[in-house]
Amino acid sequence: MSDTAQETKPNETLETNLARRWVIKMVVFLIVSVGFGLYGLYDATIAYPSRGEKSASWHLYTYLDRADKARILENDLTVPDGMTAAEQYSVLDSRLNDLTQSAEGTSMRALADAAEIARYHWFKSLSVLGDLTNERIAADLSGRPRDTLATLKQRWGSSDRPKPLASYDIPVQWLFTFIGLGGGAFMLIHMIRVASKKYTWNPEELRLGLPGGASLVPSDIEVFDRRKWDKFIIFLKVNADHKELGGRELKLDLYQYQPLEDWYVKMHKHARPEDFEEDEAEDSAQEQPADEDSQEEKQPTNEG
Repeated sequence: MSDTAQETKPNETLETNLARRWVIKMVVFLIVSVGFGLYGLYDATIAYPSRGEKSASWHLYTYLDRADKARILENDLTVPDGMTAAEQYSVLDSRLNDLTQSAEGTSMRALADAAEIARYHWFKSLSVLGDLTNERIAADLSGRPRDTLATLKQRWGSSDRPKPLASYDIPVQWLFTFIGLGGGAFMLIHMIRVASKKYTWNPEELRLGLPGGASLVPSDIEVFDRRKWDKFIIFLKVNADHKELGGRELKLDLYQYQPLEDWYVKMHKHARPEDFEEDEAEDSAQEQPADEDSQEEKQPTNEG
């Protein structure tokens, strides 16, 4: 299960390195997480606002076109004095059902109400962008309204309505940004923390040095717990009389460091060789039926 074996020299103290398999896995996760976050950031700051601006521009064109048909294009179309754009949007929202019913027909009142409905949708598109302000309304309506209408007509007169933004579109992209970049930062910090820890090994004494300065030899271990060995996790129950770690259960992550697993196996085999004899016996028992079947198939049969 280990990555590599390390050459040893007499009286040489060895140190672990980060396992290549773990580093590759973490780098892949880091790239995917950061890429996901950057994609969300691009959508939140560029792609979605651009789409929202196109939608707002189309709604402004629709509003001015209907205002022209209602013969109010030359009126002051900015937000009334003493009211904010958000307040006027709220008023239009409360009147939307009535406006929809009265906008049917070709009377001047119906055309004016249709223009109010278009104004409501324009305001809504700006609200989704987070830019529904008196200043934005004044800026969009600056200059001669008829010239603005002519410019927008060249852009949208023969084009389909652009896809609008939903109120949750940009906030969701910011959430993706936070998850992706936050997850990437967490992984990077985790990698640095793991890299800062070292295990040492004295092959003469079979002594495992732990991060923090304590060390263990096989006789210091009361229980070698391999219940999660398939997940590269080992638990060591330290004898109660150990000076620094007495009575504690230590968790070793064999997946992150190499050749930590080789060192663990040497310690365990030295202290409890019968554990590995049992494993070998179980492996032999599992292989034996298959071998017997194979032998039976090879035996010639006497017929006739």
